[in-house]
Amino acid sequence: TIIVRDFNTPLTALDRSSRQKVNKETIDLNYTLGQMDLADIYRRFYPTIAKHTFFSSAYRIFTNIDHMLGHKVSLNKFQRIEVT
Repeated sequence: TIIVRDFNTPLTALDRSSRQKVNKETIDLNYTLGQMDLADIYRRFYPTIAKHTFFSSAYRIFTNIDHMLGHKVSLNKFQRIEVT
């Protein structure tokens, strides 16, 4: 099962154009996702590539806030993934 979810927050510093530090709420969210054995499938395929899905005109930054989450056990079933 693939879950595409908009958390309105980047999960890593790479997911922000300004490379701001990841805040406590994001750290907590990542911890919870880890406890549920969920992973951002896109980030597993592309651990170093920044791909942004949202532009904030108020803050003038690009972020990746749409995450493709899947259970870690099923990650080997994916051959290709992309953001369009």
